[in-house]
Amino acid sequence: MINSIAKKGFLTLAFMMLPTLALAHTALKTSTPADGAMVAIAPAKIDLQFSEAVRLIRIEITANGKTLETAFKPAAEPVATYAIDTPDMVDGNYTVNWAAIGHDGHTVANSFSFTVDSSVAASDAQ
Repeated sequence: MINSIAKKGFLTLAFMMLPTLALAHTALKTSTPADGAMVAIAPAKIDLQFSEAVRLIRIEITANGKTLETAFKPAAEPVATYAIDTPDMVDGNYTVNWAAIGHDGHTVANSFSFTVDSSVAASDAQ
């Protein structure tokens, strides 16, 4: 009987901790341009804001099958925000692939996309 109560208590505690464990990994909170955005003017930089300080270890920006050259160097110290200069952007569909190491030592990687279309009026772009 006591074993059964202890087991139920443990399972209840484990179930309650699942949301906390799911949120434990680092996430990209915002980016500028945002995922799915259409912008009329090519951005001079891409801004990334993470949910916590991270070491950004990789960023790759591609468009039309080509990789955009950046001056990105992996971060030595963790910070929550990064600005990646993008001086050679032209009209096109861009994908930004990134990887970062969070405070827990885990590497998290993801991507987002946006479009630069100078033919779109600035009021129509996001």
